Amino acid sequence: MALTTTKQKQEIGARLRSERERLGYSELQIAQLLGIPEDTYKRFETGEADPGIFRMPRLSAIGFDVLYVITADRHIPGIEEDDLLKRFRELSIRGKMTVFNTMDALERLAPNIKRRIRTATKGSPKDTKGENK
Repeated sequence: MALTTTKQKQEIGARLRSERERLGYSELQIAQLLGIPEDTYKRFETGEADPGIFRMPRLSAIGFDVLYVITADRHIPGIEEDDLLKRFRELSIRGKMTVFNTMDALERLAPNIKRRIRTATKGSPKDTKGENK
């Protein structure tokens, strides 16, 4: 039984090609990195063959967004995320607990804040498509 349908292989192949082109690599370079013939790699990109999950760590190591290749969901952390994560990792245990406690408090306050915003905006005049103010 095949684990990947033809359509899925084609979609994964298109995303592989997209990532390779985004990073500026040739098909030959990626094939060499993976230790496979160039023709085999080309078959991955056309959807004729399934690259399999065991090749993904090598692709990830050179910058491929493997989550995107597999699921079509893009996740490349931005500069702000990288900085935030770096700073969080440098915190003491007490500092990390403070961050988590603050997040918990914000989650508890969120419903009240949403309600206040809705209440405040219900009475505001409309300004769309000629409606009265």
